[in-house]
Order: sequence, then structure tokens, then C-alpha cells
Amino acid sequence: MLNWERISIIIAKEWLELRRSRGLLLSTFLPPTILPLFALALIFAMGLVSDPDTAEIPAAAVDPTLTNLRLEALAQVIFGRQFSTLFLLLPMVIPNVLASYSVVGEKNRRTLEPLLATPISVSELLLGKVLATILPGISLTWLCALIFAVGLGFVAVDPIVPGSVLNLGWIVLLLLASPLLALISVALTVMVSSRVSDPRSAQQIAAVLIVPVMLLFVGQMLGFFVLNPLVSMVFSAVLLPVAVVLLWIATHVFQRETILTRWR
Repeated sequence: MLNWERISIIIAKEWLELRRSRGLLLSTFLPPTILPLFALALIFAMGLVSDPDTAEIPAAAVDPTLTNLRLEALAQVIFGRQFSTLFLLLPMVIPNVLASYSVVGEKNRRTLEPLLATPISVSELLLGKVLATILPGISLTWLCALIFAVGLGFVAVDPIVPGSVLNLGWIVLLLLASPLLALISVALTVMVSSRVSDPRSAQQIAAVLIVPVMLLFVGQMLGFFVLNPLVSMVFSAVLLPVAVVLLWIATHVFQRETILTRWR
């Protein structure tokens, strides 16, 4: 039986250490806030285009709802959809950085062993660390997405643009896939951290996780598909068993005997 009071203490401890690391705090949370602002600036610029040739824009052929849009609005929808997909990078990168410093930092400071000597179980310790890393990542992802959604209403040249960019598929992807990607990122970080003593080495695992997101990005850009609820559900359904398996492996790696005898 998990003791949520102990888990909340671990979360509070992790966040206290994060607040003390101002450099890590700024380098982790400040750059993501630039993404929605940069995306909005580019989408605003797309609203100024005047080239009448729309034949080379593949998304118009894939999505019939875009065929009657004038070029400025069409360009905003296409670029808006591409940048909306990139928000899935945030729940992978932010927890990855936080988890790598949390686990590897405990190893380097030799503070895991005394922590394991307390009445807390390994499952409670791991769950506390996981929640302490994924909650800020998901919260910041949704905050940046909200900024993007609100700002899109101001820069759109046509009222149909926000609804075409922020469609139900994107919302489903943001709500379902982002927590799963965060869990996968943290699980892989815990496993890699058991073998390395440098946080940067553990952070390199995020490069592997970028691949599925870039497949969505490129697929939309080339007009292979439009991000709709079905695509989002399938993508999330694929991520779910991956997250479960990796968390199971991470739980077995994060054991008292393993930590005390192998984590050097």
C-alpha cells in the first residue's frame, strides 16, 4: 500500500532542490516559453504572404476543409499545425532534464543510500521522483499550449484558422500523448541513470524520443495525413504499452539491492 504522505514529502523535497538550483530552473523552464511566441510570430508572418500559387501546398489536397481558404489563411493553418505538433517535445525534454539531475545527482552526492534507510519504500521513492519531474513538464506544456491557443486568435487572418489548427485531434494528442511521452522519458532516464554518473549522458535519451514526434511533424508537412482524433488515439494507444513496459523495467532497475551494490 502506497503512503501518499511520504510520496508528497519526496515531491516537496525534489521541488525544493529544484528551486535552489536557479541555473537549472532557468535553463529548463525559460526556453520552452519561447516556443509559442516564436510560433505565433511565424504564423503572423504567414498571414502577410501574397503569392497566389497554392498548388504546391499538400495539406490543402489532404484536408478538403482547406480548399476554399485564401492563401494567407491557408499558410497560417499549415504552419500552425506543424508548430502545434512540436509542443509534444516539451513533456519529453523537461522531465528528462529534471529526472537526470534528480537521479544522477542523488548518486553523485551519495544521498540515495541514506534515503533508502528511511521507512519509505522504493516504490514510493520512485513514484515521488517520477511525479516531481513529469508534473512540471506536463503543466508547462499545457501552459505553453494555452498561450499558443490564445495568441492564435489574435494573429489569425481568418476566423476559421484557430479551429483548423487547434482541432480535436490536437487536443486529444496534447491530453493523452503528452503524459505518456513524459512517463516514457522519465522511465528511460531512470534506466540510463543507473549506468552513468553524468546528467548530460542521461539526457541524451531524449534524442531517441524525438523520432515519433518528428514522424507526426513530417507526415503533416508532406500531406500524408491530417492530425485528427483517430490519428491521435492510435498514436496514444501505441505509446501506452510502451510506457507501461518501460516503467515496469525502470521499477526493477530502481531497487534497493541494485542501488546499493551497482549504482556507482
